[in-house]
Amino acid sequence: MITSIETDSRKVIPGSLFICVRGYTVDGHRYAREAERNGAAAILAEEALKDVTIPVILIENTKGAAGKVAAAFYDHPSRRMRVYGVTGTNGKTTTTKLAYDLFRATGVKAGMISTVGARIDEVLIKTPNTTPEAVILHRLLYEMVEQGVTDCIIEVSSHALAEGRVEGVAFHAAAFTNLSHDHLDYHHSMEEYAETKALLFKQVAASNGRAIILNREDGFSRVMREAAPLQPVIWYTTQPNRTSQIAVEWLTDTVNVRIDETTTRVPTALLGEFNAANLAAAMGLLRAGEANLYALIRHIPELELPKGRLERIEREGCEIYLDYAHTPDGLEKCLQALTSVGETLSIVLSAAGERDRTKRADMGRIASRYCDQIIVTVHDTRSEDPLRIIDELTVDIPSEQLVGCYALRHEALIKAASLAYEGARIVIVGKGHDDVERIGTQLIPFNEKDILLAEIDRLSEGESVI
Repeated sequence: MITSIETDSRKVIPGSLFICVRGYTVDGHRYAREAERNGAAAILAEEALKDVTIPVILIENTKGAAGKVAAAFYDHPSRRMRVYGVTGTNGKTTTTKLAYDLFRATGVKAGMISTVGARIDEVLIKTPNTTPEAVILHRLLYEMVEQGVTDCIIEVSSHALAEGRVEGVAFHAAAFTNLSHDHLDYHHSMEEYAETKALLFKQVAASNGRAIILNREDGFSRVMREAAPLQPVIWYTTQPNRTSQIAVEWLTDTVNVRIDETTTRVPTALLGEFNAANLAAAMGLLRAGEANLYALIRHIPELELPKGRLERIEREGCEIYLDYAHTPDGLEKCLQALTSVGETLSIVLSAAGERDRTKRADMGRIASRYCDQIIVTVHDTRSEDPLRIIDELTVDIPSEQLVGCYALRHEALIKAASLAYEGARIVIVGKGHDDVERIGTQLIPFNEKDILLAEIDRLSEGESVI
């Protein structure tokens, strides 16, 4: 009898089915003997295994099969509640959280799985990826069902779709935020990137889902529509006069919310037109869940952005924001929101190592259009030379705007704290909520908020590390 399913040999217990999955750096087939020693009852593999005495079931693609096997093992939890997917380049995390918060505000017992972790009602569970690998995902969905969750929103990355992490999930509905330059080191072209995103909408169609929620302002919505041609579409927009069921128009500290033909103005703490779009997408998910949208309008003023999304650090006399922006489009939208009232802005700009290099120069050019002072640094360098990352970010940044370049991110944050203490408005982009640095193969604890606040405290006491 199979008692559990695992893809990590260290977590195998007596009776487990161990699935050998080939990852970026680790091949599960190499750990089959360890899984057997830990008590595995059987192994699912793509190749014959030597020196293993327990049953080995050979299939062509273990990564693709893991989700279907896990779904069956956990008695198809996604069929026992409504599951909503959110995909796109930018806005996935915010849309997911806004939908989760709105569901809960209307009395629904909701779950959420996203970059900032999984939530079962109010309990936070850390997850390793934007979308967890398939076995963990189905286990989380099972736990949600057991705890009475009726509606769960999942942030679905393009990597997750390409690697089959959501295989076996029955989606009630899915929303598309937007598509812009990102991950082209992985997908090779925007067309391939769009087709990968469209896999989510094919899955909605295969699940006979209720609806798909599409952005009227993004031309790639056409690709998502073609993937699910028979599903009803809920269109949303930020332009009040465009044809759509839902429109949210941002007006600085209020939003005009149009549902069908009725428009209501409500206060909001959300910044920027792009967050108006995220709110509209979230409302589309709730409509697919049969929520009364008119009843939830009164909850919009209560909504807050996720950690690390235009998150303001609270310290008297200083105006510092943390944002996850790591794409040209995401960066531009972030900077537009922070400069919409005409105030000057400084930035700590960075890019990750061993990730799409083609977007770095674009991000430097965008920063120079919106920011008076630019500090350039790196994050998550992995094994890439940080000086190369800096060179590619700064290639088109005018020297008079460049305050400094730092191969060590900690030093860049110290400089940023100094500027903020002197009165500069500053945004630090790239990591947002993330609290580790990926250096080589190591994960090193790194809390940007703590570093900034500690330096501001030192400055206020007449001290500093610089």
